[in-house]
Amino acid sequence: MKLDKKQAIARRNLELGGAVLGTNNTHFTALNTNKNIWWFDLPLGRLAVGQYEWVHLLLHTPSTDQLLHLKVTTVFLRDHMEGLVVRNRGKRKSTVSLELSADKDSFLKDMRPDGANLSFAGFLQS
Repeated sequence: MKLDKKQAIARRNLELGGAVLGTNNTHFTALNTNKNIWWFDLPLGRLAVGQYEWVHLLLHTPSTDQLLHLKVTTVFLRDHMEGLVVRNRGKRKSTVSLELSADKDSFLKDMRPDGANLSFAGFLQS
């Protein structure tokens, strides 16, 4: 099943029983089956102190229609910035680039070649 960001947010909010997720605090991606990863580019500005306490990541697997929800603290991302890949550093549209693995042996680890392979599994919501 094909799902877009708006549909994914609505589906997850229904499961949560309220309007917890919105377009500004939530990022969505579908599984890239060629690499077996979920890929995100998170705007660096949204991770700044005083912006958001959490960033919500919705990871969709179209073949099974599974929707995973990661609720990541922006403090965690700021504290581990040296182990993350930042694209266009110092420019207006700088982003933290994540490639979260769908493989069993490295599930929800950031697999960017220049990154520190940080695990995001602890942020998985039920």
